[in-house]
Amino acid sequence: MIGIAYLIDHLKVGGAQRHLLHVIRNLDRERYAPEIWVGPSDPGELAPEFERAGVTVRSFGIDRSLWSAAALASIRRVAAELRSRHVPIVHGYLFEGNALAAVVGRLARTPVVLTSKRSLDRYARFDQRLAAIASNLLSDRVVVNAKSIGRLIREHEFCPTNKIVRIPNGVPLATGLPATRPEVLRIGMVGRLGWKKGYPHALEAVALLRTRYPNLEVEIVGDGADRAELEALATRLALSDTVRFLGRREDVPDLLPRWSIYALSSVIEGMPNALLEAMAAGLAVVSTTAGGCGEVVTDGETGLLVPPADPKALADALDRLLSDAPLRERLGRSARTRVLQEFSLDAMMAAMDRLYVAALARRGLPLPAPAADRSLEKLAAGPSPAA
Repeated sequence: MIGIAYLIDHLKVGGAQRHLLHVIRNLDRERYAPEIWVGPSDPGELAPEFERAGVTVRSFGIDRSLWSAAALASIRRVAAELRSRHVPIVHGYLFEGNALAAVVGRLARTPVVLTSKRSLDRYARFDQRLAAIASNLLSDRVVVNAKSIGRLIREHEFCPTNKIVRIPNGVPLATGLPATRPEVLRIGMVGRLGWKKGYPHALEAVALLRTRYPNLEVEIVGDGADRAELEALATRLALSDTVRFLGRREDVPDLLPRWSIYALSSVIEGMPNALLEAMAAGLAVVSTTAGGCGEVVTDGETGLLVPPADPKALADALDRLLSDAPLRERLGRSARTRVLQEFSLDAMMAAMDRLYVAALARRGLPLPAPAADRSLEKLAAGPSPAA
């Protein structure tokens, strides 16, 4: 059994956390023994879901600066524990999780140290950029989920090309599609209510459509620091009867059949799970080209693409789909096929498995035996190269 210590900033609701939850739920437990470490004392609202998935969630107890005397003592403590238990793989997620994984992994003399970069964040502060550069240099491999992120860490964080491994996100596939879509035209959006998701641009786009589609409905799933500001903007744009803020929901798969279109207005992205899940459900999508979205959506074939921060372009693309039901159906079917072929959960987990097996082999460590039944993908091919 191969132990893997996953280190992540926190377990609040977010794309990286949902991705890691998919990994934990689907990791071969005959092969790997995962555990979760977070920085702060309060791990976040998703911690119970990880524990229900059969893993222990533990904390460094770092509630202030990552480099305070107390934090450094916690880092030494965790490193000593992982070393005493001979945990062979440390895998970091997000900024603090990557920094912790790189430092703890090397202090613990862990054979395999991996980090993950999942968004196009650029660090303006010198200390943050230096920490990102150091994390990349101390890692055996840096996992990215989109080609654009691989380019970013090469150019701005000086990550050696031979360390970068691209593993696209994968999502579960809906078991079936609804026989019919709702008669009411309804646009769905999912994501944290923060600046990265570009919701003000989406609201402005909906305002441009209101006259032509007076019965249009928009449902926004998610919560975050910008909620009050976005609700106030919707009121100023006279969209109170059009836009509903649903807050955090655990039943998003049940909401997808209610929607005619899925929209994503992000100004910065990695590879959003919510976009993939909407496509897997056969929804026609309109997305900005931010981050890896353009790697998922082929304009005019599996959805429509628009530039970020362009409400008029977003409104025009939504108008095109709202006015053309056959186009919505065609794009929705093609979107589902694309996810099935390239972004399934099985494909992602097989790539993660290959990453771990290859990393262990480079260190001359014994490899865990594979599970008897691997569903679609085989372990023969290596992870996708970054580009």
